[in-house]
Amino acid sequence: MEAAIRWSPHSRPDRQRFLLVDVASSRLRLYQIESSKAAPLKYKLVAQRDKLPNFTAFDWSKTEESLVAVGSASGEATLIQLDADRPSHAEPNRSFPIRHQRKCNSIAFSVKNALATGLDRVRNDFCLNIYDLNAAASPQQQEPLRKLATSEAVYSIRFFARQPDTLVAGVSRQYIRLFDLRGNHSSSQTTPSIISAC
Repeated sequence: MEAAIRWSPHSRPDRQRFLLVDVASSRLRLYQIESSKAAPLKYKLVAQRDKLPNFTAFDWSKTEESLVAVGSASGEATLIQLDADRPSHAEPNRSFPIRHQRKCNSIAFSVKNALATGLDRVRNDFCLNIYDLNAAASPQQQEPLRKLATSEAVYSIRFFARQPDTLVAGVSRQYIRLFDLRGNHSSSQTTPSIISAC
């Protein structure tokens, strides 16, 4: 994928917005519809972010209109503010590095402000990380709240909107797994999952 268009989950009838995700140029452009009553469609640029890390996955925050996340080719997750008051080259809001670099295949926000990243397989390391974005930004909080899927590549992930503590993941090109994220919050422990063959 070189480019994609994503509709804002926060759009309203009086303010409809979309994002041009330019993967090839590592750029994000936020647009707002000015008029949709006649062709051609009229829209204006609201915010732009250039020179982003080379990213391979993208998601829009379910709780904050101006916040998006990208997953990089090295596996790092980065939060980016998209608002007109910040310059296009502004520093990323927050980043979550990983120990063993590999591609981030998927990234997803929950409505409870958690962020999940699905990574390529590496031996003896977790490939599904869950971060708590409600926690204060600090070096300690760059560590995942949960680490799941040991030595299993995770290719796609999504939280359920009505059950934000439940995460579905496509794992190892063979399984769909449901993770229940309630209970013990120790990052070293996994939670029960339901496994079914694809």
